[in-house]
Amino acid sequence: MNKIQVNFQAKTPAQEAALKDTSKNLLHDGPWACGKTHVGAFKAYYVASKYKKNCIALVRKKRVDLKATLWKWFIDKILPDADVVAHNDTDLYRKLRNGSEIYGVGLDSANDVNKLASREYGFIVVEEAKEISENDFEEKLGRCLRLPNVPFHQLMLLTNPDGPGHFLYQKFFAQKLPGYSRVQGTILPGLPESYYERLDQLTGIYSLRYKDGLWVAFEGLVYPFDASKHIIQSFIIPQGWRRVLAIDFGFDHPFVCQWWAISPSDVWYMYREIYYSRRTVNTHAPQIVQFCQDDGIEPAAICDHDAEDRATLQEHGIKTIPARKDRLAGQQAVYDLFEQDKIYYFDNALVERDVRLVMEKKPAATTEEFGSYIWANKTKEDMVKERDDGMDTSRYAVYTTQRGYEMKTKKQGKILV
Repeated sequence: MNKIQVNFQAKTPAQEAALKDTSKNLLHDGPWACGKTHVGAFKAYYVASKYKKNCIALVRKKRVDLKATLWKWFIDKILPDADVVAHNDTDLYRKLRNGSEIYGVGLDSANDVNKLASREYGFIVVEEAKEISENDFEEKLGRCLRLPNVPFHQLMLLTNPDGPGHFLYQKFFAQKLPGYSRVQGTILPGLPESYYERLDQLTGIYSLRYKDGLWVAFEGLVYPFDASKHIIQSFIIPQGWRRVLAIDFGFDHPFVCQWWAISPSDVWYMYREIYYSRRTVNTHAPQIVQFCQDDGIEPAAICDHDAEDRATLQEHGIKTIPARKDRLAGQQAVYDLFEQDKIYYFDNALVERDVRLVMEKKPAATTEEFGSYIWANKTKEDMVKERDDGMDTSRYAVYTTQRGYEMKTKKQGKILV
């Protein structure tokens, strides 16, 4: 089934796209008044009607909010009374003529959660999904999506944007996992003029989120990273482009090695990355050498200052140079690249995903660190240093390169790194 065919008068292309999307996990986000609730309610009714004995859940974090929003819209605006053969308003339950059942679930209700866990579902739609936790997403919802007698399964998440540190942003934007799809809504046409005026009165981050539909953070992020903009599809890098290799050592924290290509117009592209914990430098080094050979470049890396780890790299034929570690100057150098639209990350850069980091709900790639890389105070003299291994590596690469260090290599002669 490539597309869901629906009889629905969509007012925007985004509404139509959300209705027809068949991904296992669908994020339908956007500004206020883009019709997300209507799309979710209609799609729930559609799949309940199309597939006999289907099981549908309409979900929100708080039961009282569900009753006033998604469930109310579904009952009042979507579900025909003639299709209903059984109902219970207290339990938020409806049964259709074809045997399909629809349940309302508040994740703050132990009774609702128990009922959710005891059933298998074909379709689940979550209203204002930014309110739920990652545990709700994985443990309470995702594992229930396994009803065997229907061919279509989907977890549909409806939400206004939040900050880039939210787990939904990480999964649907930064990580770009298979089976995850995102449809961005747009404000509906034909609303009362007073509503558009209200949107125009929003300012700052509220305007960016609720009028423009952007996932932006309140003041405090070090870099203006936008995964939808700065994570790009990979391409073949021209041979003449300059390459830079940078490393931040780690064991309990991840060992990070980044390969950068710099275009003639000084645009930086991170095209490969090792981001892995609990492996020694001695294990990583042969892999680094092999990748450099594949690229046709001399293994020469800007590194953190640990003498023993640098010696291990050198034993494997990887030349090293100590990174310039002036934090504020280095951050400014990276920030300037973002401001000038001159830094990007390939969507397939990660060599191997560290399952331990994923299970511990920690960043497993540099692009997953941006949302939590924030200033510690308003003076912007220091930041929260917890999950910044990739941030440090990027800073080493950019700032040290821009300071113009020289290194001799066999294949390229004297180069700047």
